[in-house]
Amino acid sequence: EVVGVGPWDGYGSAWTSRGPRNAAPLLVLLERDELAAHCRAAAAGLRAAYPEYLLNPDTGWVAGWRSRDGQLHDAAYLWVNAVACAFGLLPGDVAAEALRRLEHLRHAVGAGHAQFGVPFNLRPIPPEDHMLPLLAGRFTPTFENYTDGAMGACAAPYYLRALDMHGLEDAAALIAADLELGFERGHFNGGVGSGVEFYRWDGVPTGYEGSFVANWMPLYAIAIHRGLFSPTPPEWWLE
Repeated sequence: EVVGVGPWDGYGSAWTSRGPRNAAPLLVLLERDELAAHCRAAAAGLRAAYPEYLLNPDTGWVAGWRSRDGQLHDAAYLWVNAVACAFGLLPGDVAAEALRRLEHLRHAVGAGHAQFGVPFNLRPIPPEDHMLPLLAGRFTPTFENYTDGAMGACAAPYYLRALDMHGLEDAAALIAADLELGFERGHFNGGVGSGVEFYRWDGVPTGYEGSFVANWMPLYAIAIHRGLFSPTPPEWWLE
């Protein structure tokens, strides 16, 4: 929304990859085999290019985006790595290592609790990559506020699923327990303008909406973690 990205976008590409992968089995049912094969090839090409263009060799996790000059823009984005790992854009061992490193950093920088959600990113977004300073010229610094590293339950569902999917159940258990406590205490349910959709790491609301429907999405991941149900494979409609 207000995080600037360039032509090679880690978050958008992860979601885009689902389109042709989901379309292929539906096209087979419609007896459109040629188009289904085209979709499978497109999805395979995107999966092959994704780590090549977006995996940061210096950190071991996925950068937010790559600009035309080849520079990786990397603020340790949990929400980007969450969908990349959950949707299978990285090989399993690479995804597990990326998540381990992000978890290490999350605890090291003091964001190891999740009663207010998990941070969108663990390092500050440079002002030139964030639209609030560019548009308004007064929201600087922005770190821990709004979409620059604020904690939010809406950042947790795919991250929690990715941890469970790649063998980091202990880390997932801590996040699930903290989120449950946050839901119990009503952290994610407030009136219009209460700003509780985003929190500073010390628990001060930094949003503007209040009750935000996406903040209830972690209940899906928590329910799976608790064994209340198992998702039907393939979980994300991936072939």
